[in-house]
Amino acid sequence: MKNWTTKEAKLAVEWARTPGEERPLIGELANRLGRTPAAVQEFLRRMLPPGQRPWVEKPRWAAAEIDAIGRSDGTVATRSRAAIKKYKQRHTIDDDRAEEAERASLTVSQVASDLGLSRASVYRLLKNGALRRFKGRVAESSFTDLLREHPEVVPYSRLPLDQKEWLVLNGYFDPSMSIKRPSTQGLLD
Repeated sequence: MKNWTTKEAKLAVEWARTPGEERPLIGELANRLGRTPAAVQEFLRRMLPPGQRPWVEKPRWAAAEIDAIGRSDGTVATRSRAAIKKYKQRHTIDDDRAEEAERASLTVSQVASDLGLSRASVYRLLKNGALRRFKGRVAESSFTDLLREHPEVVPYSRLPLDQKEWLVLNGYFDPSMSIKRPSTQGLLD
């Protein structure tokens, strides 16, 4: 990443403050500076406050618009259905979805204790791509994938019997162990 000189910064800011009809394309400015258009745009986004940037910005949600979403019809005259849906997804988290997201991920410590590994080993598995992150934690789906696809990373022979059974139930392949999956049959009678 190349640092911006004062001369380059002044040229970019002058370009941004030039009226739109007189302003050349951002690609021409980028070529003149020896940078990519994305780099120039990112620099201007960091340097100029909202409203002074030379491109159309998405307007922020006003309090009246947010209140209108909460009403019975949930429509806002100034926003599209897709924008309203996206706003609801980002800002209204119901407890069921939060619990589901919590269950869909594990902490590094949980994974380490479940596999019989150290936390450093789990971080190495994350770095190597054997495990994936989900919202700052370890994705549960990648945990089960690891058990099926990379059983060699689990020190299976050193684990206690109950932990071995638990791993087999979660996807670890051990042909010597026959475990009956738990069921709800008989509980609902």
